[in-house]
Amino acid sequence: GAVEPVEWFVVFHPNSTIRWLSRLTPGRFKHVSAFAYCPGFKAWLVFDPQWSGMRLMLFAHGNDAKAALCKYTDGCEIVKITRADAPMRLSSRMMFYCVPAIKHLIRLRCSALRPASLYRHILHNGGVLIDAKHPEHSG
Repeated sequence: GAVEPVEWFVVFHPNSTIRWLSRLTPGRFKHVSAFAYCPGFKAWLVFDPQWSGMRLMLFAHGNDAKAALCKYTDGCEIVKITRADAPMRLSSRMMFYCVPAIKHLIRLRCSALRPASLYRHILHNGGVLIDAKHPEHSG
């Protein structure tokens, strides 16, 4: 009876919380995370892989969640995508940082190693760009 979101909103962050990583990461985006709405729980689930560990946050649906998600995605690009049903290859577990973690979450098979190349791949493969200031309109 578990509920697993099928549609995810992938968030492409222009900055990383780690300064040196922001400088070393080429391209427009420096980090990637995702969030989804869980209707059975009436909550938003945020999945944010970080160097210090995996961060999971739940926001109860409502104005507080709306404000928190708007703040979390401020200045970011958001792309909505439906999770695939394909199993992931074992080789995709190497170097498990934010990009491979998001690829696993949405079960996306691609060679993207950087947030910017993942962004392009998702947009070319069914992803829909969402207005970052209003992520709640799609839930």
